[in-house]
Amino acid sequence: MLVAAPATANTVAKLALGIADNQALTVLCENVATTPMIVFPRVNAGHARQPSWDLHLEALRRAGVRLIYGNDVWPLYEPREAVPRRDLPWETVIMTVEELLP
Repeated sequence: MLVAAPATANTVAKLALGIADNQALTVLCENVATTPMIVFPRVNAGHARQPSWDLHLEALRRAGVRLIYGNDVWPLYEPREAVPRRDLPWETVIMTVEELLP
């Protein structure tokens, strides 16, 4: 199992497009669709408005990647308007890992 958490918008987009331009992305790209994978995109509302963002998420979902994403786990704020020192959803990440363990 592989976990990319937190993952930047850049990392998510590159993973969806198969761009393996560093060691971490190489490992993720080589294992997408064959190894259980969890990705938590730590993004803001500006990232999510990009025209291809939803297509990237859909491509990863189609490949079987479990995304930790949505207002229930990580509400999107406008850039520089998020609550200061907001906790990342580690409990959700861990619960998702436990769900995928054999």
